[in-house]
Amino acid sequence: MKRWLLITAVGVALSCTALARAGHQDGRILILAQPFARADALWMALAQGFFKDEQLAVTVKWVSSGADALETFERGRDGTPGFGDLVVVSEVLAVNFWQGAGDGFTVVAPLARDADGYVAVAKKEVTTASALRTKGVGAKLGSTSAWFISEYLRANGMSERNVALKHQASDYGILDWDPEQSDIAAFFVREPVATLTIQKHGDRVHRLATAKGYVHGYLLLGTWRRYLHEHPGVTERLLRALDRGRRHADEHKADVIRFASEMFGKDTAPVEADYATTERLLGIDRATLDDFRSLGRWMKDAGLLAATVDPIAMFDPEPLRRSLPDRVLTEVR
Repeated sequence: MKRWLLITAVGVALSCTALARAGHQDGRILILAQPFARADALWMALAQGFFKDEQLAVTVKWVSSGADALETFERGRDGTPGFGDLVVVSEVLAVNFWQGAGDGFTVVAPLARDADGYVAVAKKEVTTASALRTKGVGAKLGSTSAWFISEYLRANGMSERNVALKHQASDYGILDWDPEQSDIAAFFVREPVATLTIQKHGDRVHRLATAKGYVHGYLLLGTWRRYLHEHPGVTERLLRALDRGRRHADEHKADVIRFASEMFGKDTAPVEADYATTERLLGIDRATLDDFRSLGRWMKDAGLLAATVDPIAMFDPEPLRRSLPDRVLTEVR
């Protein structure tokens, strides 16, 4: 079974300049990112030359996981610390990394978010949240899906203590599920595995809920605060190019699918699914603040975040405010 946008070799690089010199002078930028379709603003900024229009030579190093990206970003490679200028990661990983890095790491913008792509797949007889009480519920703990479980149960007058959480190393573990024999009544997963599971089991399972109205999964663009100080104006130019990429991706689906096919392989079904549910954001709006307050509450309850920490403080809105001022709420400091 192919994983989400499998690439033939971990760390394939697409560049507008030589990788060895990326990020070493103003205008040369190295970004670490997973090849997620939710980052299609980045894809299109590369493919359509929008970075070049801003006098930027951007290299993207594609990595297999967000954790790998952050480890490389922090520890470097080949004895060189701090490999990479910016990194694209999920909201849970970003908050974890930020609290460990102290004030050194910051998020300059959410690139995209998604709610409908996070799905609760349940046995056919499980039709309400209350039907999950005392039952097994599978998810990758400490992930966006686990946050979704918490908010879904809370909205229905329950908590994780009312169900039996079953940790899954990967969303793809659901594909080994036998709904008629397993004690797991539902899985909370990310597409495309929900669709694959329903295709496999037919009317024995169904979509119980999506994360819409509960949480959003985010892709965030982060960097070191020192990078912003040492390279004034560069991030602003990058954000302007990404905004053009965002608009192009939204208006030209065929270009996004073509990029995925040429760069990452011929199986574009996951890209099609992601494309349909992605909200291309590049901004900090009211929903962002609400989501990160909810995320902070859940992470504190789960013991993943210190009680005194506010994850909204992770954002540095100034580069976004200088480049795209209408995309940042005035109350964000």
